[in-house]
Amino acid sequence: MRVIFMGTPEFARVVFEQLCEKYEIVAVCTQPDKPVGRKQILTPPPVKLAALARGIPVLQPQKLDSSVSEKLERLGAEAIIVVAYGKILPESILHIAPCINLHASILPAYRGASPIQQMILSDDREYGISIMRMDSGLDSGEILAIETMPRDDRATYTIVSQNLARLGGDTLCEVLAKLGEITPVPQDHSKATYCKKISKQDGLVDFSSARLVYKKWLAFNEWPGVYLTSGLKLFDIDLLRYSEAISQDLNKELATRGGLAGAGEICHIEPCVIACGDGECLVIGELQAPSKNRVNASVFLRSRGLQVGDKLC
Repeated sequence: MRVIFMGTPEFARVVFEQLCEKYEIVAVCTQPDKPVGRKQILTPPPVKLAALARGIPVLQPQKLDSSVSEKLERLGAEAIIVVAYGKILPESILHIAPCINLHASILPAYRGASPIQQMILSDDREYGISIMRMDSGLDSGEILAIETMPRDDRATYTIVSQNLARLGGDTLCEVLAKLGEITPVPQDHSKATYCKKISKQDGLVDFSSARLVYKKWLAFNEWPGVYLTSGLKLFDIDLLRYSEAISQDLNKELATRGGLAGAGEICHIEPCVIACGDGECLVIGELQAPSKNRVNASVFLRSRGLQVGDKLC
């Protein structure tokens, strides 16, 4: 089967590599190179690098106009595979060949730009991927296959994304192998939910809820991370109940004062344990002040002269 692959980020690269083992990829269509980091270095997307390494032609159009449609049609592909490409396909491309999309959620839940982050934030007990025949809507096409996996309470976005990409790649290969035998199933649009594109503001946290900070850390560990209003960034976060902190002798000084520590109060220096308003604590591995390097959280507290009972802000 001759296939055109359309995708951009690391998630798509993993799937692309799996497809290359079983199908002939005649071209890749991906987003243009973008400036990355403080120095704004022009960086190619992961799918482009993977395609060039295999000698596969790469298209990086700014717009999916008629000239792009004509180029794709001339390739004579039997299917167009779309994985996290980042743009809605126009009718002119949808009509070239069957357009099959791998979406990282159990549709119709979490249509849109950030399904993996939303699954983590929503405390879903299982994660999954959907393979669908694309239409002109946003993730609204008929379902060809759905596969699920159990939630790992400690898995960050990076890990969940890798696992779902591998699961999705395997499922996609199976779907393509028996495409003519599958009866597509319409989605129940009345149950559809949507998720937005992640912004930097989504990483802002306070210490009112340890569980919310922890979920945001898992969901946003790659970007935008989690940070306080002061700009202080938090890394390598784990949950710890206040009672467990006391039983582990991590809160000895505060325990003698009686009652719970206040939100944001330092319970212990090494490891760095911070109390939250919901009766739980956060164990923080590293901290990063604005324009500074990441450092061990305990080293950071000592360097600032912070002690047990002080507030981290």
